[in-house]
Amino acid sequence: MDSLKAALDRLSKAVDRLEHAASAREERVAKREQELTESLREARIEQARAQENAETVSKRLEAAIGRLEAVLEN
Repeated sequence: MDSLKAALDRLSKAVDRLEHAASAREERVAKREQELTESLREARIEQARAQENAETVSKRLEAAIGRLEAVLEN
């Protein structure tokens, strides 16, 4: 009977360790997911700024080309 009790105690401790490990892993996964979500948000903001800058540069280049063409025509 003592060996059965000892085996059950070991099993209980092993289950507790597994539950703790699973819980810790879930926490790490949740933290990593949150970090990735934040990185994606920041990347989207940066991409939107870059797109705006590209559009501004494009408009300025078109205006400069137009002015150069006007000068060359005269």
